[in-house]
Amino acid sequence: MADAPDMKLYPPYLAVIAPVAAAILDWVLPLGWAFAGPYWQLALGAVLGCFALWLAVAGARAFKAAGTNVDPKEEALVLVESGPYQISRNPMYLGMITLQLALAFLFSLEWALLIAPILWAALNWGVVIHEEAYLSRKFGQPYEALLERTRRWL
Repeated sequence: MADAPDMKLYPPYLAVIAPVAAAILDWVLPLGWAFAGPYWQLALGAVLGCFALWLAVAGARAFKAAGTNVDPKEEALVLVESGPYQISRNPMYLGMITLQLALAFLFSLEWALLIAPILWAALNWGVVIHEEAYLSRKFGQPYEALLERTRRWL
C-alpha cells in the first residue's frame, strides 16, 4: 500500500515468533534458572498477562472508535490519542513485550525473559521508528505535538 509506513518487520508476526521461539529454546536448551511456579511468580505473570491483554484490546478499540486501521501495514486515517494512547504511543506493541514477560513468569520460560529485549529492539527499530517517520510526514505539526506530550513506550 502506497500510503503506509515502510516497516521492516510486521508486528503480528513478531507477536507469534517471540513466544514460540522461547518455548522451542526452552525445550531444546533449557536454562533451568527460573523458579518453578512459586505463587509470587504466577501472580506476577497473571498481572502482566492481564495488563498485556488490556493494552492490546484497549488499543485496538481506540483505533476502531477513532475510525482508523488497526493493521500497521494500512494507511493511518487519524491520530489516536484516547485510551492507552494517553500513556504510550505504542500500547499494542508494549502489550506484546508485556505478554512475553507474562509467559516467562507463568510458565517459567527463561528464554522468554531473554527474548523480551530482542522483541523490544525489533519493534523499536524495525517498526516504531518507521511508523513515526510516516506519521510525521502524514500529520505534520499535530503529530509533532503528540510526540512531545506522549512517551514512546512508558
